Amino acid sequence: MPADAPSPESVLVQALTLLVARWSSPNVQRAVAQSAGVTVDAADVSALYVLGLHGPLRAGDLAEAMHISRPTVSKQLSRLERAGMIRRESDPVDGRATIVGLSAEGAAAHRRLLAQGIRMMRHALRDTSRDDAAALAAQVAELVARLGVTDFPGDSAGDTPRPHPERRSEEDQS
Repeated sequence: MPADAPSPESVLVQALTLLVARWSSPNVQRAVAQSAGVTVDAADVSALYVLGLHGPLRAGDLAEAMHISRPTVSKQLSRLERAGMIRRESDPVDGRATIVGLSAEGAAAHRRLLAQGIRMMRHALRDTSRDDAAALAAQVAELVARLGVTDFPGDSAGDTPRPHPERRSEEDQS
């Protein structure tokens, strides 16, 4: 590798930062929702994804999984409820608490959003062999696991990446 070339780690940090920022932007979320025929506020698309992936949750657990405040998730849930996308039920363990889950319409919207995301991935990988696409998917999943990134409270890896001490190169030790 030439001395002035960025390290693989630097390239990954930059690429992942751009990907997350772009994918989670309101404009992209709005476009994905519209192309999937889902009529919700762009800010609420992520709540549909999380509830679709994990099933019913308490509002506080949803906020934690999404890394947003409880008041923000409360507003999102109100909008989603008005749109018919969620249902609220008493928590069977603690009757004072409420569990939020997707309604039949919300589950259908979640499936359409996932299908649209898969179409986007297929388009991005259109010139990649099936074996290379599978290898890339496995490598990205492994990277996410090694970083300790989770999307649900209580996952065994923890909710935030854990820094690992860098091994110092011979040049750094001199």
